[in-house]
Amino acid sequence: MIFESKQILYSLEDNWDELVSITFINAENYLSLSSLAYEDEIGVEINDQTNCVSVLKSDFKYECVESSMRFTIANPIIQHNIPDLKFVVNFSTRDADKLKSAVIALVGKQ
Repeated sequence: MIFESKQILYSLEDNWDELVSITFINAENYLSLSSLAYEDEIGVEINDQTNCVSVLKSDFKYECVESSMRFTIANPIIQHNIPDLKFVVNFSTRDADKLKSAVIALVGKQ
């Protein structure tokens, strides 16, 4: 799935040691990634809570290439209404540094 992000919302950076939430938004849709630091799972939600995937942090892979972030999910724990487990999010390059930091905080130190 390719997602053209027009805006990125983050949970408060001061709280990233507990909760990290990254939400990509465009005019019609959203893609949200969230994780609690003390849990081993990342939740992914698209447009509605019924469209979701839960995955272990170790099975959530990412790669940043210029103004695109590629996410791949292997071995989902829960998967509802999301058949494609590969996401490419295109974003403004001005968001790159903060997005990279947020994704690192999301997956924890591995």
